[in-house]
Amino acid sequence: MIVFDTNAFNLVPPNSVKADIIRKLRKSGHQRVAVPWLVLEELAAHKSRHYPSQYASVLNALEKLRNAVPWELESSLEPISTERLLNHWRAAYEDVFEVIPTTGETALKALAREAMALPPAKRSGDDHSEGARDVAIWFSILDFLKENPHEDVYFVTNNTRDFGDGTTYKYPMNEDVRGLEHRLKRLKDFNAVVATFTTEVSGESAEAAAEELLRSQAMREQVAQTAVEALDSPVGFPGLGASDAEITWRTWLAAPDVELLSVKNVTGHKIDQHVWYTADVEWLLYGSAVSEDGENALTVACVWRMKILFSTDEKDESPTILSGTPCMPDTADNRCMSVLRSLRKAAEQLASRVTENLTGTQGVSASVASAATARFLTSLPKTDLATISAFQSTLRTLADSKVKLDISEILTPRMIAADRSFASLSQATPGILGIQHEIAKTIAASQPKFDFSGLLQPQLSAIQRALTMMPRINPAVMALQQEADKTIAGLGRRPANPTDKVLDAKASDMQGPDEGAEGE
Repeated sequence: MIVFDTNAFNLVPPNSVKADIIRKLRKSGHQRVAVPWLVLEELAAHKSRHYPSQYASVLNALEKLRNAVPWELESSLEPISTERLLNHWRAAYEDVFEVIPTTGETALKALAREAMALPPAKRSGDDHSEGARDVAIWFSILDFLKENPHEDVYFVTNNTRDFGDGTTYKYPMNEDVRGLEHRLKRLKDFNAVVATFTTEVSGESAEAAAEELLRSQAMREQVAQTAVEALDSPVGFPGLGASDAEITWRTWLAAPDVELLSVKNVTGHKIDQHVWYTADVEWLLYGSAVSEDGENALTVACVWRMKILFSTDEKDESPTILSGTPCMPDTADNRCMSVLRSLRKAAEQLASRVTENLTGTQGVSASVASAATARFLTSLPKTDLATISAFQSTLRTLADSKVKLDISEILTPRMIAADRSFASLSQATPGILGIQHEIAKTIAASQPKFDFSGLLQPQLSAIQRALTMMPRINPAVMALQQEADKTIAGLGRRPANPTDKVLDAKASDMQGPDEGAEGE
């Protein structure tokens, strides 16, 4: 176990290279890296200590401005919440370190020793003693050694005045550590940790290994699934819409298509016999997302920049996303826009394919088929946020349990019901077209909208993979589809009757005046 004192990691950001190396050590499974609970509190406190005074400064500035203007200020300041900020930094550092608990009994012993100004506490001035926190850290490490008899501890601290040099200890610390001396070692600083436990790998080797792994299908799958699970914000994320206009979206409806744009700043460290890497990575994500107001489905493209931790030796170990935020694609980046154009072209080819299937059916004109395709693919009803939430919750649950569903059971007979039914009919009338529109609307209203561009790919796309993890289709929708199929079959066998005229009129209304005229 490597245990850090506050001074060995003070004010180091949780997203720094140093923090990444610690994550590599922990992820490797060969070393545990921890801080005592009190060190965690000190790290969080040091990152938050200026917050109250900064808040007071802004509050005073607002008051001065309020007194200087003759109108009521619209600006306001949220209530101060020191605990909220502390919780943020606690969580951030807990992502880096394991935490060794400090018991209440240990805290009381630390206060008692400070009162006596005994090491690692000390006397400051004639009537003042300090160092209870150092004593609590010291006792927490000793408690860990006693409770874990098969573990050694490397204590990382440059506070030799209070904690000693690692070979000799002042009274009563020498009695505290008796019998544990051979299991407690000291390292001076972070560089000593790196020198002791890792070997840096050359940049060229690291970049080659990163490229190979990150371009793999398995890695793209993980990024796509992680995007569904992690990217969800009521404030929204920036992205490009269908016409390259900037739009705001709040969450993915299904796992998007993922393409690797760049890999930079790759560093590798060999830990025991395994090499662990960190890299700055950019992905292009493209798929169906929920609009900012939560009422519509949008086709969105965005760039997801992230820092990633991975190993090419540990084949069963999934890469870890350390940080990342979606941003706008750079329209001046030829590489990015070229990838985006290819994804959009795939979606257009799908629409063309559906149109061809419709026009191949007797009695359906090209314009009617095109309109039907457009309505089916892009004119779905407003999205129900409750449905989206339930859908994404199910995705997360299934992803955690590794459940996989057969995509053929979902995609062919259910999600592309209109395409399949039109292709199977020997004849079609505007009345049948109207029924098929009603079927498509009912299916769309009962579940989220999906981007079907992945159907054109020779392998399962990210969106298809998301569909394979969908819950079973609502039985009511399945029953509706079966009844509609029976109705369609019946229409094909019996002669025209007055009901057909009603259906024809309804279909004509849906198609619009121009489409209806050409369809006749």
